[in-house]
Amino acid sequence: MRSLFTAAFACWAVSVSYAQGPCDKIKYLDKLAMAPSELPVQDFKLFDYNLIPDSVKARLQNEIVKETSATFYKELKVKTVKYLDSTINANLFTPVVITDKDDNPVDFVYAIFYEMKFKGEIPFVFKLEVKQNGGLLKNGQFEGIVNQKKKIIPCSKALSIAATDKEAPITKVGDIYIYYNQTFKTIVWQIMEADNTTGDSQHVTVINVFDGEILDRNEFLKGMSNFDNELQVP
Repeated sequence: MRSLFTAAFACWAVSVSYAQGPCDKIKYLDKLAMAPSELPVQDFKLFDYNLIPDSVKARLQNEIVKETSATFYKELKVKTVKYLDSTINANLFTPVVITDKDDNPVDFVYAIFYEMKFKGEIPFVFKLEVKQNGGLLKNGQFEGIVNQKKKIIPCSKALSIAATDKEAPITKVGDIYIYYNQTFKTIVWQIMEADNTTGDSQHVTVINVFDGEILDRNEFLKGMSNFDNELQVP
């Protein structure tokens, strides 16, 4: 009986340990502040996807299929929806001027975050900015995402690369992000150093998900919780 209890406890301990691993807490684009050159989606308001009119969803589906494929669209899952209208915009600290791909002014925008999976069952989230009628706000929103055939290095490998970096190793891991980086024009792992009791800054390492190259190393003041997806290249 005791051996059975010991075995059961061991299995439970292993499962708990696995569940608490840093790679089980990956964050995605919907949790990342936007770069200064992008719309301030972090200031948009949450919206229920089910409340979007069917006619708008149908047009958006057609737009996505036209830009990608029916197979690509079928694999997408809506993760989060936000919106910005003229009232919300007027109350921002710095209201934004929004135009569509034809430079026409727009006063209502959906930001729809879609979840998909790359090879190796690695989850990934990307954002589409959509007009109120379901049309895409801008062209080129699928850059670096569609028809991605390269294998992505897993989170565990990215952590190993960050930990063994001779210039600025990160051995105590904080937040981990995976997203399309506008500066480097590729998908990246962004590894944050965990908060520490000494010093006034935290390291961040940006790694190319396809070849493991360290693209950028930065430091942020402790306590900052938002990091944009357009890190500046020194």
